[in-house]
Amino acid sequence: MSPVALCSGDRHILSLAQSSSANGATSRAMARKLRVLALHSFRTSGKTFALQMNRAGLDKALQDLLDIVYVDAPNAASGPIPEDVKPYFDGPYYEWWNAEKDEERDRVTYRGWDTSKGFLEKIVQEQGPFDGIMGFSQGGACASTVAALQRLGVMLQGAAPLKFAIFFAGALIRDRNLSYIYKEKVTLPSVHIIGDKDYVKEWSEFQLTKWQDPILIRHPRGHVIPRLEGEKLKVMRTFLEAQQTQMQAQQHSSKL
Repeated sequence: MSPVALCSGDRHILSLAQSSSANGATSRAMARKLRVLALHSFRTSGKTFALQMNRAGLDKALQDLLDIVYVDAPNAASGPIPEDVKPYFDGPYYEWWNAEKDEERDRVTYRGWDTSKGFLEKIVQEQGPFDGIMGFSQGGACASTVAALQRLGVMLQGAAPLKFAIFFAGALIRDRNLSYIYKEKVTLPSVHIIGDKDYVKEWSEFQLTKWQDPILIRHPRGHVIPRLEGEKLKVMRTFLEAQQTQMQAQQHSSKL
């Protein structure tokens, strides 16, 4: 499947849940919500991510499908708070890592990633299982790394496999120590939400190419959690309904 891009006037209809008949809808209504681990953006917090989802109306639009668990990164912000954060969201502020560039060696190191990795292992162990993972900006890069490392057998090996991922303005991984995660495409259902005016647009589009059969939703804004309406919201809901239907089928087969 090629990426599905929803721009103004597009009429793409996903085939992921064409089997959603009246019986399918009834079955989903009885199903449990999908549990999702949510990773916030650079130098914000879990509370900030929840507020961003609320202001975009996505918490209500997806509340029948998702049970979202927002967590704070284990590293306190190690530098200035971004100008598009501090005036609008209260602290405290956290980061999954700080990208430190070595100009002489022309390489970037994620200072704090090892701490975040151990923290997320513990969160999944104590608060899981999680059906999916999602992230915004740096949180999207972190979520992508976690999902890829689990598929490679490097992380979360004692946990149930993640079944899908959602990325808002996901960023590429620049630390060469982690570059191996993209040697092969990540075989996990994914949705990528990318803004036409986002300053990390190119990074998000690069990340998109590293996932197998990704679904792409475009919006006209910048580096934000956007409001999804009409066809774009339908794509997101159809994707999640398909994951829910698949989860039910797996649960049913395990009881046979």
